Amino acid sequence: MIKEYFLKTWHHWKVLFRTDDYRSSLFEGIIVLGLAIFITIITAVFNDKVQYVSVGDLILDKLPTYNLSLLFDFGIYWLPILVFVYAVLAEPEVLPFALKTYGLLYLVRVCFMVLTHVGPPIGFFYQDLLVSGADPIKTLTFRNDLFFSGHTAVPFLGYFLFRKYNLVRLIMLVTALLMGLTVLMMHVHYSIDVFAAFFITYGVYALSNEIFNKLNVKFKRILDLHGWSSFQKRLYKNKKSNIKK
Repeated sequence: MIKEYFLKTWHHWKVLFRTDDYRSSLFEGIIVLGLAIFITIITAVFNDKVQYVSVGDLILDKLPTYNLSLLFDFGIYWLPILVFVYAVLAEPEVLPFALKTYGLLYLVRVCFMVLTHVGPPIGFFYQDLLVSGADPIKTLTFRNDLFFSGHTAVPFLGYFLFRKYNLVRLIMLVTALLMGLTVLMMHVHYSIDVFAAFFITYGVYALSNEIFNKLNVKFKRILDLHGWSSFQKRLYKNKKSNIKK
């Protein structure tokens, strides 16, 4: 079962990589996402050089700060990796589109980070870490990269991108809600950062879908014609014809 699954994945990659459009689209997606992450980190470091004032929050003002650092770290380090691995193993035809869309999401977030000058919420869990002067690039913990919540947006975008399995979509949706609760309970984001992330993420997906989805549909059609299922059917027909001979 596992062997057949990996054979199927390998076959799909071979089929897709035969097309120039897929190779160029995948390369473009890697460049877009890489540049977007780089710009996000540089912008966050620059933004943190300014001390902004904290504001009130109706929800956070009534909520104590909890230590959910394991979940928070999962959202920064492991969740994006798992999303990427899933796309590679399960939906390679969507990978170029996903890379570009995540890149667009990060670039939109950079714009909001620059425009929204608000300090971290009162009770910010990582306040001591920031006061200690720890290198933010090593920890990926910043003070002013608040609007909107990337922890919430990354899995919620996966909910729209990956449509092959309903279970995966459900996991993405639940993870987005869990990440939203995590950053609120740690006072790492304001409630508006979390709530707005759902609406902005959908807007980014809709925009990316208008720009890039023609190639995305083309790659799906290629797998419909030459993917594992059609490959298995051809093998079966060849065996039947050989038996008759």
